[in-house]
Amino acid sequence: MKTAAILIVVASWATAACITVPSDKILARDLSAAIPVFQALDPDAIIGFSPFPGTERILSSRELLLTARRYGLAFPAGELAPSLCVQRIVHALSVEEVRAALLSALDNPEGRLEILEFSNKPVPPGRLLFQLTAVNKPLGNNPATPVIWPGKLIYDDQHSLSVWAKVRMSVDRAVFLAKETIPKGQVIVAEQIVTARMPQFPSPHEPPSSVSWIVGKVARRTIAAGQRVSLEALQDPLDVVKGETIHVKVVDGAATITLDAVAQSSGNKGETILVHNSSSGKSFRAVIEERGRVVVIPTAGSTL
Repeated sequence: MKTAAILIVVASWATAACITVPSDKILARDLSAAIPVFQALDPDAIIGFSPFPGTERILSSRELLLTARRYGLAFPAGELAPSLCVQRIVHALSVEEVRAALLSALDNPEGRLEILEFSNKPVPPGRLLFQLTAVNKPLGNNPATPVIWPGKLIYDDQHSLSVWAKVRMSVDRAVFLAKETIPKGQVIVAEQIVTARMPQFPSPHEPPSSVSWIVGKVARRTIAAGQRVSLEALQDPLDVVKGETIHVKVVDGAATITLDAVAQSSGNKGETILVHNSSSGKSFRAVIEERGRVVVIPTAGSTL
């Protein structure tokens, strides 16, 4: 009868629900309620390693018996060590903790955030981390378009799980619109730009807040009236433009002569362009020194 009773107890332990543990290590305190002999141990004594979140580990009767012996413990005479199922404590993410992590990453008090969906797989206790640089921009940077924001949950200080949220988000920012159509290649002046404030898709890089970053730039393409002026539509003005008259400095040893010539190609400081001397009818190469100025170091026998 005694043996039968012991077997019934062991069977009930083996079929009981898994014991949940909060960290990557199984401690004596985690098992002491199920295995009273472990109550004699320091609660922080390590029994073994926990399984990965979402999986189970079976601590066999033999494994627990050997662990007890390692710590100088023994099960009462006639009592068998049970087998135990162990798993990590996990929970489903709440919209509140996802929102808090997203707003922290957005880091803008004027930001608006709408969470449409998010990861629903159970996760262990840890820290949610989202970064704005991980978000792919929607088509046309339209803030009304939902985007997937990937993130991760850091747990045990060294492991991570992938998480995600589907969101709409925007921030109110100054934007710059073309007051009139600006042709391709034209240098932009302040009178051609109007400032407006409207919802924009967030960017990890704070955009310029003054029209000064546009004035003096050249339109890379035609910008229609009312269209937003973006960085991609602009380029720095060239130091030399094909067809314009430029100042040429010729350095030949200790002698320096100057003349005016016509640029046959365009370029910026440090680049080599083709230049034409109308007086001699000859063309030659020169290096752009600064705006409207080039320098030539002639080779032996060459003429300009």
